[in-house]
Amino acid sequence: MTSLLEAKGLKIYYATPRGDVRAAEEVDLQVGSQEIVGLAGESGSGKSTLALGMMRLITSPGRIAGGEVLFEGTDILTIPEERFRKDYRWSKMAMVFQGSMNGFTPVFTIGAQIDEVMKIHGRDGGELAVRKLLQMVDLDDSIARRYPHELSGGQKQRAFIAMALALEPKMLFADEPTTALDVVTQVSVINLLKRLKNDMGISILFITHDLALLSEVVDTAYIMYAGRVVETGPADVVFNRPRHPYSQGLLAATPTLQSREIKGIPGFMPDLARPSDMCSFSARCQFVMDRCTVERPGLKRTDGEDVACWLY
Repeated sequence: MTSLLEAKGLKIYYATPRGDVRAAEEVDLQVGSQEIVGLAGESGSGKSTLALGMMRLITSPGRIAGGEVLFEGTDILTIPEERFRKDYRWSKMAMVFQGSMNGFTPVFTIGAQIDEVMKIHGRDGGELAVRKLLQMVDLDDSIARRYPHELSGGQKQRAFIAMALALEPKMLFADEPTTALDVVTQVSVINLLKRLKNDMGISILFITHDLALLSEVVDTAYIMYAGRVVETGPADVVFNRPRHPYSQGLLAATPTLQSREIKGIPGFMPDLARPSDMCSFSARCQFVMDRCTVERPGLKRTDGEDVACWLY
């Protein structure tokens, strides 16, 4: 599969009085054409930072400290900001932000805000274009005349997805798009993303901490921990036969119909301002070995997936 978006050795740091917090360290990630890729991990693992970095939305005290981000073969980190904003951001690459249901300005109608996005980027907007976008995400035309407070959470989420699609991008970043939604609405949003992939030929990076949810929608899965990718492979392989102890812990922490027991992962994520050569998961791992405490494992191909663990 041809890569539409590819991160190579991407590093994203945040400057603090204690030193740089290494939120993303040497991350390699690929999203193929018309592919849905999942990125999972607990809060603080670097998922949102990675997406914001690839959209070039990291602001001070954050910075991209190294690596490349290739979009259709072009390193977009080298493109001047003005050109990137005009030719790439929102026109080729768009994002549904975490908590985007609260991202609308309360004093303007939904339709006016979607229309503004199109006009700012030199596209023909108007009532007809807005209506088509709303219909695309299964919303009634009347939504265009309503204000954000008049919509339910699920309606606002879908309206924001419509705004992200206003310029027909090839790549969509969906950061926790189902957070705070009920189960029925979550299914609606998931089905919508699947349909967008098939109908528009769009590629999606779907970010979540919920492995069960991720398993319903993605083609390829990446598991991220403490700023690094620790496991990646085809979704069915990662979810049905997780290799990394962290992936196994995430899956065990997901409640099922067969069991209501939630098994948490003991311990806490390491301090990312204090880099170490040891495996970042060693302090929480039930399979820890002496080697884990002195040497960090790199990703290694194991039965169709890549795993960063000395067990393999």
